[in-house]
Amino acid sequence: MDTRAGPVPAEGAWPPPPAREPFSPRDAAARRASAETAAHRREVQAALGRRTAPLWPVHATVRPTTAGATRQDWKQVRRLAGLELQHHALVLRRISTAYVVAVAEPCFEAGWSVADVLNALDWTPQGVRYTHDAVTGIENPGAWFAARLRAWAHQDGTPMRSVDQRRAAETEQRRAEAIAAAQRHAARRSREQTAGVEDGAAGVVARSQDPADRDRRPFRVRWAAQIAAGRAEANGRAGRQ
Repeated sequence: MDTRAGPVPAEGAWPPPPAREPFSPRDAAARRASAETAAHRREVQAALGRRTAPLWPVHATVRPTTAGATRQDWKQVRRLAGLELQHHALVLRRISTAYVVAVAEPCFEAGWSVADVLNALDWTPQGVRYTHDAVTGIENPGAWFAARLRAWAHQDGTPMRSVDQRRAAETEQRRAEAIAAAQRHAARRSREQTAGVEDGAAGVVARSQDPADRDRRPFRVRWAAQIAAGRAEANGRAGRQ
């Protein structure tokens, strides 16, 4: 049997072994980020799945209700507010609760409520509704969320007054105006009553100066008394003569 395999190829003629796919640090970071995102989503879904009531009142300021709150208390309150935001705005479930809180934190510090943040996602500060909703077509939820809240910030970065804050200020102004009107009405009534008492007192004084008012006996009695007095005076003069 012929065992010859043919001529030996020249050196370097063998095809190189298949090269492995390059694995860059960017790919590793992308996979790690993807895994973290999936973990965040599972955490949010689990927390919201256990939700049987609002995790934080939507119209309440995001701050601990007890005095002497610790840093952990503040962190927990804001996490609950972040989860409540993610419950109402589904697009925010695609990012971590920690990121939601980090973006909304300046607003929370300025006294915004969860409802205020949700309002800023759909409305401009001028009261115009965005034509693009918060449901579809958002490729980067984090950047979108930050941009919507940035529209409600002054040039120095501080948040504007929120919807709830504007309503509270208007309510307080109306209350102050009502109190001032009531005080003016009470003062006017008091002046009128004082003037009425003074007029009545003046009338009493004027009537008391009338001789006919001082003697309230019947006319016949007064007339008889006057006749008797006249006779007595005449008798007295005759006796002196």
